[in-house]
Amino acid sequence: FPLVLLRNLRHPVYLLVVLAQVNLSAMVAGLATFMAKFLERQFSLTASLANMIIGAVNIPGAMVGIVVGGAILKRFQMSLRQCSAMCILGMLLCLLVAFPLLFLGCPTQKVAGVTYSKSSEFGHHTLECSLQCNCPEKAYNPICGSNAIEYISPCSAGCTVVNINTDNNSVLNYTNCNCISENGLAGFAKPGTCGTSCSHLFLPFVVLSCLAGILASTSHTPSFMLILRSIQPEDKSFAVGIQFMLLRVLAWMPGPVLYGSAIDTTCILWEKKCDRKAACRYYDNNLFRQRYIGLQFFFEVGAF
Repeated sequence: FPLVLLRNLRHPVYLLVVLAQVNLSAMVAGLATFMAKFLERQFSLTASLANMIIGAVNIPGAMVGIVVGGAILKRFQMSLRQCSAMCILGMLLCLLVAFPLLFLGCPTQKVAGVTYSKSSEFGHHTLECSLQCNCPEKAYNPICGSNAIEYISPCSAGCTVVNINTDNNSVLNYTNCNCISENGLAGFAKPGTCGTSCSHLFLPFVVLSCLAGILASTSHTPSFMLILRSIQPEDKSFAVGIQFMLLRVLAWMPGPVLYGSAIDTTCILWEKKCDRKAACRYYDNNLFRQRYIGLQFFFEVGAF
């Protein structure tokens, strides 16, 4: 066992191809775990819609890439050198398509007291105008003011009147909001977040990410064939076992942890429970995009 293990790990083609697959698997692990969260925060989508987009576009795109890679391999009866050239070409095109994703995103929304502070027409600071309300720190019920600024809760906006739809007991809006000024009068707010107002970038982002997934997936079958053809026949089953063990230990286990840690560094407002950090309420969207897509780009370069 140790001799066969050492023999395989010292095989340069086997080792380098497996390490390339580790990079790709780490990228996929981050994409599978946090892509829905990324789409929610960047483009103000609901969780269900974000997951549906991934299931309807990204996953079928990867499947198409794997099938196309296998079909090309069979059609042209590729040699080992041609297989490696196809892998390199696929990853190079993937890098070129994925690079613009770093710049396709939305800025952080204006949230009073978190990312935005400005003196209102009443001469009060956005936080000071709601001091008399004694708002609880844990209160989180985001509202969108008529001034296009988001507030953590109706209390933090100084709202004193709640208008309720009697048919279904849902909140229509909040009025007499002291922190929201319009022409010297107290403004109003609607329940829910204001969103990021750049939905026009969503379609280009989805198209480019799907194309990048297709191109990266074309190297799946050729790289697998590189492994099977380059090692000794009696070591094939053992080598495949070691390959999948390395993928899990080096990519699928640490990958989501690495992505999650990077995403946590972009949080600008944490929910507190028992004086400990819980969920993140607001992220710096630009940093979130740069670190999340940047990590994917880093792993794609590693695979290339």
